[in-house]
Amino acid sequence: MSTRWKQVFGLLLAAAVAGTALMPRASRADDWPPALQKIIAAAKQEGKLTMSTAVNVAGGADGTKAVQAGVAKLFGVTLDASWAPAPSFGPMVAKLMQEFQAGVPASSDIDFAAAPHLGPYIDGALFRKVPWHELWPERIAPTSFERERSLRFETFLPGILYNVKAAPWAKDIQVIADVLKPEYKGKFATTPYLSGFDALVAQSAWGMAKTTDFVTRMAGQISGVMACSGTDRIASGEVPALVIDCSGSSPNIARYRGVLDTKVPRDIAMRRYVYMSIPSNAAHPNAAILAALYLVSPAGQHDVALTMDGIDEDDYPETWAHRRVAELRQDGAKFLDVDIGWWKTNATADADFNALVKILQKN
Repeated sequence: MSTRWKQVFGLLLAAAVAGTALMPRASRADDWPPALQKIIAAAKQEGKLTMSTAVNVAGGADGTKAVQAGVAKLFGVTLDASWAPAPSFGPMVAKLMQEFQAGVPASSDIDFAAAPHLGPYIDGALFRKVPWHELWPERIAPTSFERERSLRFETFLPGILYNVKAAPWAKDIQVIADVLKPEYKGKFATTPYLSGFDALVAQSAWGMAKTTDFVTRMAGQISGVMACSGTDRIASGEVPALVIDCSGSSPNIARYRGVLDTKVPRDIAMRRYVYMSIPSNAAHPNAAILAALYLVSPAGQHDVALTMDGIDEDDYPETWAHRRVAELRQDGAKFLDVDIGWWKTNATADADFNALVKILQKN
């Protein structure tokens, strides 16, 4: 076989493999493992799904519609799905805890949150244990969930979010200390809550002394502060760049594609996981489990996580995040994995981080 035909064959094979990975599984209940068949039967009895998320989490209202259609296609279960807006991760978990303590049904059948918000609750009774790997062994690895209570949904890859025309210099940043160079003074903002530095301050990362020194110096370099939700200000060029953003997702959002990009300096690379958990007092727990399984399916990862939220989960080989992590590693990045287990072993990180934020507020 000639070299050219080998190349053609390789491309065809890769396309076939990719296509197979994205093909939906048959939706007949008896095609699934026995444990999942029971969940499917119980979800049909429930007949409903209640989702409450922030508008930029799991696609908001549009994402709930996609989940409804996806569960019907993948599992053959028709659900009456409803959506309501929710606060950000931390306040939402606190709200669910209040509902649990009050003995009332959870306002959302499924919760989305990151490690810092789940850490204080993960070993308690707020969330139910689910045998995720047993339900879908060929898709969900034992490393894709923690304590059986939280299934990974997305992998945030924060870095320097920048306007490709207004801040072309950002692509040349190799280590985060480069932003302290005199020529970049006044050319970038940071978040008022120091996104990303909550992990760097931990002793297993930079530690308090190094992070304090960096934040103190950075405070004299920034043009101001803005929340991660102010992405339109970067897209317009008003704020050329943000150091550090929250998720690394914006360049994948349709309206920002080609306008924004994210540079991840190799010394602050981190994988920050967003999880799905089922409250113990969920009104429709089995429907919620099917919703979570759809959201980690190839279709859910592409249609909701990547297309609507701009970021998917790097555990799955067909995802954008999986390729992105591999590229960053080739460039020398060594990732800090900010998962629930990591937060549980860095007990002083929250207190040290609060001190850091005060440094920024004084400047």
